[in-house]
Amino acid sequence: MRLSITSLLLVVVGWTITAQAQAPAAPPAQAPAPAALDVEAVKKSCDKGNAADCLTLAAAYQSGEGAPRDAGKASGFYKKACDGGQAKGCFEQAAIYVAGQGGSKDVNKAITLFQRACDLKYAEACIRLAVLYSDGKDVPKDLGRAGTLLSQSCEGGIARACAMLGVMNRDGVGLAASVPGAAQLFQKACQGGDAEGCSEIGVATSEGRGVPRDPAKAAALFGKACDGGSMAGCYRLGLAHESGLGAPRDPAKAGALFKRACEGHEPGACHSLGLLTKTSVAPADVARAATLFKESCDGRFGRGCYELATAYFSGRGVARDYSQAGMLYRAACNNGDFRGCTSLGVMYSSGAQMTPDPVRALKLFDEACGGGDIPGCARLASNVEQGIGAERDMARAMAAYKKACDGGSQPSCYKYAHHQRVGQHVPRDVVQAVQRMQTACDANVGDACLELALMYDNAEGVARDRQRALAYYKQGCTAGQEQACAKARYR
Repeated sequence: MRLSITSLLLVVVGWTITAQAQAPAAPPAQAPAPAALDVEAVKKSCDKGNAADCLTLAAAYQSGEGAPRDAGKASGFYKKACDGGQAKGCFEQAAIYVAGQGGSKDVNKAITLFQRACDLKYAEACIRLAVLYSDGKDVPKDLGRAGTLLSQSCEGGIARACAMLGVMNRDGVGLAASVPGAAQLFQKACQGGDAEGCSEIGVATSEGRGVPRDPAKAAALFGKACDGGSMAGCYRLGLAHESGLGAPRDPAKAGALFKRACEGHEPGACHSLGLLTKTSVAPADVARAATLFKESCDGRFGRGCYELATAYFSGRGVARDYSQAGMLYRAACNNGDFRGCTSLGVMYSSGAQMTPDPVRALKLFDEACGGGDIPGCARLASNVEQGIGAERDMARAMAAYKKACDGGSQPSCYKYAHHQRVGQHVPRDVVQAVQRMQTACDANVGDACLELALMYDNAEGVARDRQRALAYYKQGCTAGQEQACAKARYR
């Protein structure tokens, strides 16, 4: 699963907020108590203007180590530290305002303090401020400013900021898209020890985006990411071992990596583990597979939603529920698996599982085709040609048939070639039409074989060749075309 700026934000928020919002765990019973801090001496030093001692005292009151835990006093001493030029004091006081510790939450004050800490070259403050502007929940969304702050933070040595900035460069979010620039930032993040950065530069290397394609190097980067705790890296390494692309093919190792990553809430890994469970484990545990697909879908991984929808549609691993299947097909499409729109369109088109709605079905096929699902394009073309769900529009139908054909749908190739041969709705090109029909016929599209046979039998656009015609009649008959069978029988 390719990381988005949102998923990286979640990691950052967890990294920087959890420590503020949760009380630290109690030390083990056998651990010695921390040495008591001379609170009075440190306080006197703080009162005399020693900002570093104010910071020490604030940390003690916040953690309860060396002084009684007191969020209010911690905030007060962080303020003194900040006023004395201690960037970390500004940062920690801002974090307290965000979490609402020691008083009410005040995001505006937090922003001012994060900005001051960022101006004092405290890189973590820049990234926290970028999180707020990227998220847009507590302040107006400002991706341009977030990008500037992440750049400052990345230059300040925060590797995760480089990874986040890389995602923005890759996706063109808040700034101009730059695939080479993204790759450089992911590389910098990885070199700085950020595991997600290693996973992302691994993806770029496996696909040749911004860097030379090198599956073996990509697998090594995924290994580094996985070792560093990136579940996306573990998932990608599992895919490499599953396919043998860049790493030795090892289904057992792939399964172990998928399991680890799924347990770490990587939705793509839950999907892959579900497929292994459904198809490769003996006996196949379809109920367990459905549970894994649900985990994947809950993580907004479209293919997981699609597999779960199919389980509900067929009743394999879960009780058959067409309504649930329909909702999950919609979720699959929403999350990038456009097969979901095609399957939901088929349900509305057939009317076997829900009230027929040809208009809605056509819209779903159109959405699926727009997303690159070839069966969706084929169904869109057929419905538009027949005027099902909308007025007949042959130009639109031909465009959809052409797209489906280019994507490998041989029945669509035949349909397009049929019109191309006679110059109906598309420019006439007999040579190309024959080539398309031959390919479709070889793929067992019986109608293509029959039309070719008739062309050679009757010298329609090609030289008469009765022997070739007979061969095409027989090929069409083998593909199940009854008219071709009749023609072949009486030759």
